[in-house]
Amino acid sequence: MASVLVAKAAWVANESRRVEAIKVTLTGDMAKDGAFSVWYRVHSQNYGWLGWACDGDPAGTTGLSKRAEAIEVQVLPQDQVPAGYDASVPACVSR
Repeated sequence: MASVLVAKAAWVANESRRVEAIKVTLTGDMAKDGAFSVWYRVHSQNYGWLGWACDGDPAGTTGLSKRAEAIEVQVLPQDQVPAGYDASVPACVSR
């Protein structure tokens, strides 16, 4: 099976820094045909669940020192959005 998601480290090892935000993209065959999108959202310290981000957009917080406590990821057909999607809820909160 071809890889679906690629995770790249965005922090420095051994510095006890928290992950605040993520970006996720599809790879392999699923990315090539353009039939699918990857949707994801972050449960952030003090904010709870933030809105949905898609295909490489940032999700979480930046510059606020609020850790990402959970991440939900869904791979959906290009023409679909996650259940409960609300464009008015921000996916990323920054200072």
